[in-house]
Amino acid sequence: MRYSLQRRLLYSYIMVVVLVLACVSAGISLLLREYFLASKQQELVNKGYELGRLVESYNEGRIDQTQFTKLIDSVDAFLDARVWVVDSSRRVVAISTPPGGGIGRGPGVGQGGHGMGRGLGMGQGGHMGPGGYGMGQGNLLARALADRLEPVFGGQVLARSFYHPTYAENMLIVGVPLLKADGTVNGAVILNSPVRGVDEFLRRIYFYIGGLGLAALLLTFFLVRRLASGITRPLRDMQEAAATMARGDYAIRVKADDGDEVGELGRSLNVLAQELGRFVAGTARMEKLRRDFVANISHELRTPLTVIRGYTEALLDGTVQEPREAEKYHRVMRDETVRLEGLINELLDLSRLQSEGTVLAMEKIPLAAIADSVVSLLTPRAEQAGVALALETGGETAVNGNGDRLTQLLLILLDNALKFTPPGGKVTAGVIRSGDEVRLQVTDTGSGIAREDLPFIWERFYKGDKSHGRTAAGTGLGLAIAREIVARHGARAEVASELGKGSTFTVYFPAG
Repeated sequence: MRYSLQRRLLYSYIMVVVLVLACVSAGISLLLREYFLASKQQELVNKGYELGRLVESYNEGRIDQTQFTKLIDSVDAFLDARVWVVDSSRRVVAISTPPGGGIGRGPGVGQGGHGMGRGLGMGQGGHMGPGGYGMGQGNLLARALADRLEPVFGGQVLARSFYHPTYAENMLIVGVPLLKADGTVNGAVILNSPVRGVDEFLRRIYFYIGGLGLAALLLTFFLVRRLASGITRPLRDMQEAAATMARGDYAIRVKADDGDEVGELGRSLNVLAQELGRFVAGTARMEKLRRDFVANISHELRTPLTVIRGYTEALLDGTVQEPREAEKYHRVMRDETVRLEGLINELLDLSRLQSEGTVLAMEKIPLAAIADSVVSLLTPRAEQAGVALALETGGETAVNGNGDRLTQLLLILLDNALKFTPPGGKVTAGVIRSGDEVRLQVTDTGSGIAREDLPFIWERFYKGDKSHGRTAAGTGLGLAIAREIVARHGARAEVASELGKGSTFTVYFPAG
């Protein structure tokens, strides 16, 4: 079964919280148990020494049996610990009676008490009293625990916790040896304290920890659910965005406002969508240009070839016999051949410029001098067309470039300006130094370029005349060649135009 990321995060956090609570609960319970048992043990050891002094007072006759009995019973009630007084022969000579009965004293010999005579080892055997054991029964129980109590009779303080067969429950056993003046053991005081109080306290602790743990789990559930939702929601959005992109829609964007890794992933996905959109758009555009190029070159080649073939057949089959008519046909065939040759040369020239293996010989060239030469070359043509052609220069205009290609660039720009400027118009070429750049500018007062055509004028075979008719001036390769020349010189070009008012082509060269 597959679980969502949100559910896996939820289960993982809850499992961690449960494990932490379990470990903390176990650790706290052990520490508390050890702490309370150690405190109780120290208290019993202190009381054991005090009882030792009490037994010594009894043996020396400073207190009587009744007083001694009341004192050990009061210690029992105060400590909630059964007091056993054992002589050196491991014989129980006194056992306290807890409030409400239990292991208690039976009627002793002559006194109705513990059956205890004066001094340890001097008491007489007793019998079972109401609600308790007599001394004889106590001695049997003491002998049953002899192995566990043996360290006390070696002079050591005993402190152990185990199941006490006499009381049928877990007890904390503390034994304090009774020493004579010469250091020998004269008996022991054994205090038996039930640990059920500690266990009850720990059970309450477990109850409180369980309640707090349940509250923590509920709080964790809501917090982790909110946290997991905050993580998985943008991931789901990204998944949907990726699926949308796979269907070809690259306009999709995901919300990526967070500054964490998820937000960074979202921003990366948005960048990927944007770049893919550009790539696909560029690929579609290149495909369109390829198709247009094939269509354009086919059109440009087919037209002159069709004319040449038709005229040639007319001359060969005798359709045209008049010398003047035949001369006209020959002239048209020559013009189409020249046009076809020019088209092929421009295609080859453009291919060379676009080839990475072509290296232009660069040198420091005064751009104003090249502009003056080209303007002088085209002035007769401008005069014949009734167009005023002028040159404006200013400042040091040297650039690092190739003279032939810069001349070709100016010829292309001025040729286009003259083609589309009607009689009475004006074409101005300007070469001016501006800061760290030399600005070449060609301005005309011609027909202008439509706004929607401006982004495409640098493409091969692109013409404002969409019909590609025979009346369209040029082959449409000039500005494509100009763009490559500009790029090869590390320059940049800008075009501003308005229909009916003219155009301005500006090229910015780094100053040489």
